[in-house]
Amino acid sequence: MTAILAACGKSGDTSSGDSNAPVTYTMSTTDTKLKWGTAVDKAITEKTGVSIDYTPIVGDEGQKNDLWLASGDYPDMMTLSPNMTGKYRDADAIVPLEDLIDKYGPNIKKRFGKYLDLLKDPDGHIYSIYGINLAQEAPANAAASFIIQYDVLKEADYPEIKTLDQLFDILKSYYAKHPTIDGQPMIPFSGYWGGLTFTNPVIAAAGLPDQGFSILDENNNVRFGLTEPFAKEYYKFLNKLQNAGMLDKNIFGKGEENLAKIAQGRVLAEFMPGWLLSTPEKSLVASGLTERQYAKIPLFVDENTVDQSFVVPITNSSSNWVITSNAKHPERIIKMIDYLFSDEGQVLINWGVEGLQYEVKDGKRVQKQDYTDQLKKNPDIVYSDGPSGPITNLTIGDGALLDDGDYATPNTKESVIKNYDDATKEVLSKYGKETWADFLPKPTHVPSMLWQLSEPEESKAVFRKLEEALNKEVPKIILAKSDAEFETAWGNFVDQINKAGREKYEAAWTKTWNDFLKRYNDAVK
Repeated sequence: MTAILAACGKSGDTSSGDSNAPVTYTMSTTDTKLKWGTAVDKAITEKTGVSIDYTPIVGDEGQKNDLWLASGDYPDMMTLSPNMTGKYRDADAIVPLEDLIDKYGPNIKKRFGKYLDLLKDPDGHIYSIYGINLAQEAPANAAASFIIQYDVLKEADYPEIKTLDQLFDILKSYYAKHPTIDGQPMIPFSGYWGGLTFTNPVIAAAGLPDQGFSILDENNNVRFGLTEPFAKEYYKFLNKLQNAGMLDKNIFGKGEENLAKIAQGRVLAEFMPGWLLSTPEKSLVASGLTERQYAKIPLFVDENTVDQSFVVPITNSSSNWVITSNAKHPERIIKMIDYLFSDEGQVLINWGVEGLQYEVKDGKRVQKQDYTDQLKKNPDIVYSDGPSGPITNLTIGDGALLDDGDYATPNTKESVIKNYDDATKEVLSKYGKETWADFLPKPTHVPSMLWQLSEPEESKAVFRKLEEALNKEVPKIILAKSDAEFETAWGNFVDQINKAGREKYEAAWTKTWNDFLKRYNDAVK
């Protein structure tokens, strides 16, 4: 008996890899609401025998992952960034997957096809797996990340708006008439936290793809983007707001506080991607404050900016599934993942369970109206019914087709429009659009984003110095009280970035990017 119990290990697995006997694996998650047991989860367990016991991370995710790595007491499965995946790989804490995929992953191999080699590290091993974008069309729910309250646009008579200066003018006019809401101060412009306040929006306002701190030039050289002329113009915009009393007084505060202000209807505009905005905006709708929802409109530093921001990478590498060395019978996990990449699995993790989340009409899957209505009133219903959690990361993409000729996900243009409320449809109609995606340029498919690649070792120490300079100097630029003070603060920032090792950072990333491009081009020959 003692020997049997010892063999079970942390995974609670008493079976071999060739069995579908019940087994439970632990898995990390940053979503503390997540519990295995939704209708979708139960269907996966019924097909594979695998259940997941989520281990929630409270607080700093990177710090927790480092602590787990140091102690060796990590879960059986984890979702890790490319950089953290590299740390666990170097510590022999995660298992190579290529042999497991070769033996137990026919659907994985089918989905990745000629791109399968992109999963490999330079040493030839596959250490993580993630979703792949097989769509030939743009996601119907894509949207710009600059957001403006409906009521602000309505009062300005729905103006054409492209530049940050135009945004400033309509915010100033609205704020002068509406300084408070429900007895609380209105906030003309706010920011979520850190990079989403003074990094990502800088790049977006230049009309460039989100590459973090960096931009790619026409010769595939990586450049540090936040000291470019367009960055200075964006910081001037924030400084102008600040000196006009229109910038959130707690602009450098915690992200949770910002989300709460949005949910109260107090924030008139800011930069916020849809994955963050979704929850507070649903709270606004649930509270009947539909006019406080947000238009998602691209905004730029000047009229001449060309929007090149809408790029769609082939892979979804950013939150990567890994199997740690603590997992017993890792083949059981690969078999489950392989099932999720099957047509049946894709329907489950994207559409849900037939009769509960979707139904079939005229041979096509459609979302059930009663479920979508419930979802609008209570977004947390996904935690009881699904689909939810890391399983949804293993999708083959919005707009991709399954073997039955139907879409792999419910994110179609028709379904997106169907889920809009009347207030949203009215705003869109004023601009001659049907969806927020219509504001975006035609998407460009790219091999990868820089942040999807493993950070080059020689840039890591430099990156920390760059980040320190950014966090220390940029607030001084934004909060400058005069043009002279702004120019001095900007000059100091550029000097600090140069001293921190910008050239070394750019050289390391340029090599990493071009090495990846060579692997990519070899893979897709």
